[in-house]
Amino acid sequence: MGREGKPLYRAVNMKRDLRSWIVCVVAVILCAGAGCGVMRRSGHGLEPTTGPQSLREGVRFSIFSTRVRSVAVAGTFNNWSMTADMLSDREGTGMWTIVLPLPPGRHEYKFVINGEEWIPDPGNSNLVDDGFGGSNSVILVEP
Repeated sequence: MGREGKPLYRAVNMKRDLRSWIVCVVAVILCAGAGCGVMRRSGHGLEPTTGPQSLREGVRFSIFSTRVRSVAVAGTFNNWSMTADMLSDREGTGMWTIVLPLPPGRHEYKFVINGEEWIPDPGNSNLVDDGFGGSNSVILVEP
């Protein structure tokens, strides 16, 4: 390669390096948007609230996140249904809540995020093994 070829060779390599860099940046952006790997675990921005609260009308379940599309509570009280008891964020603030008239006794439950991710209540430290390598939250409802 003569003297004239070296600048062309450098220009081609710089262009190839720039292309590789752009591909990496796009991959990171797409991965972050899709919730890949580690980002998926923290991507919902879930924050614990006070945990379940006993009210005169029933038990209030709540969770805070401005990044989720839907939240349901599934448990022994609704046959682990992912759709029977949907929490609502009526004011659009990210505070998802529902009040359920539960019968007295011990109930296990989890939140179902966006119809696919099952998580224990981050505001309830009363947990039991769920039999699948995770945990269920537990609430005791007094008569």
